Amino acid sequence: MKTLSLLAPDFSPLDTIWRNSLPFALWPVGHQSLLAHWMDEAVRTGAEQVTIHASDRPAEIRHHIEGGSYWSKKVTVIPLKNDAEAPADAIRIDRLPWQQKETPVIDSPVALLAWWLDLQNAWLENRSSHSVSVDEERIPGAWVGPLARVHPQAILTPPCWIGARAEIGADCRIGPNALIGAGSVLDRDVEVCDAVVMPDTYLGQNTRLNRSIAQGGILVDVGRACRVDIRENFIMAPVSSRSQSASVLERTTALAAWLLVAPFALLWPRQKWESINTIDNKGDAVRLATGSCGPLIVRRWPWIRQIFSGNMRWFGILPREESGWEALPPETAERLKSSPHGILSWADLHGCHDAAAADEWIHAAYQVLQGDGAVKKVLRRNFFHLALLDPSK
Repeated sequence: MKTLSLLAPDFSPLDTIWRNSLPFALWPVGHQSLLAHWMDEAVRTGAEQVTIHASDRPAEIRHHIEGGSYWSKKVTVIPLKNDAEAPADAIRIDRLPWQQKETPVIDSPVALLAWWLDLQNAWLENRSSHSVSVDEERIPGAWVGPLARVHPQAILTPPCWIGARAEIGADCRIGPNALIGAGSVLDRDVEVCDAVVMPDTYLGQNTRLNRSIAQGGILVDVGRACRVDIRENFIMAPVSSRSQSASVLERTTALAAWLLVAPFALLWPRQKWESINTIDNKGDAVRLATGSCGPLIVRRWPWIRQIFSGNMRWFGILPREESGWEALPPETAERLKSSPHGILSWADLHGCHDAAAADEWIHAAYQVLQGDGAVKKVLRRNFFHLALLDPSK
């Protein structure tokens, strides 16, 4: 049985600028992860089995591989204490399969990011018009994914690639050596050159990216070796967070509910209010008061006001203090921070009514991983049960 043995190198000690939540082998190169390119190589070379040795977040790699069953290969992920434990014949996943086999010199945070940008350029230059692809080659070397919309006044300079469902505004200049991730939105007059815009990222009008990485509200300037967290949504933001604000109907319903519940909340016997400073998914501080008595909808009556203020939703993860974020595993915290807070949560359905509860973060992580659709359907079905639930009984 032909086996392809791979080593997912541990570059986490050098990832101090971007601080990516994924190991390097899962960083995207073009339209898929670097590891996925090697899985394609396994198919091309006829390997029947793939063994991946990993010391950096092997669970993430295993989860990624399980989602790629279309490779039809038996894949085994073997956790290691460090890279030195890998077999001598294991191929390092630090380049594309067809690149030269000399190991690149990656000895600093800047070198790591620079090498990754070089991999993007190598992928762009190696694309063939005759290869199997769902992308459209608008002009030689300029690829546009399905359902992407490019304004007629936008200028594409090859090599460049625009992912599926992306939207490019008027007077934008894309390329050379530019990759726009799937679902991203570029407003009018945006320039992206020798840079990567990660999936589902919004770039505001007149933004200029050069030798940079844009991911949601994070800007990584590789040339200056720095990371900047952008708080102003009109400059840069996750596309999802721009659409996570409550709708007009949801805000109107919240206003009506706030007025309806007010007498019960204010007159409930022995009611005491305790306020905490929470951090929302935009990174802003929001002070929330919570009652000590009554059903959840009464205890969280002040929260309802945050819905028509645009800071919360009816359904979402529970808000937590800054110390609560710091107590979470870093990867989990990054995932949860992208999800809006809500009046009622999946954790409530399982008896965890406080973000400080020991097991609450597990339910919150499940809610985020499952996505809005499935979880919201269950929460809506149990709305009145949750809203009228008294945690003290």
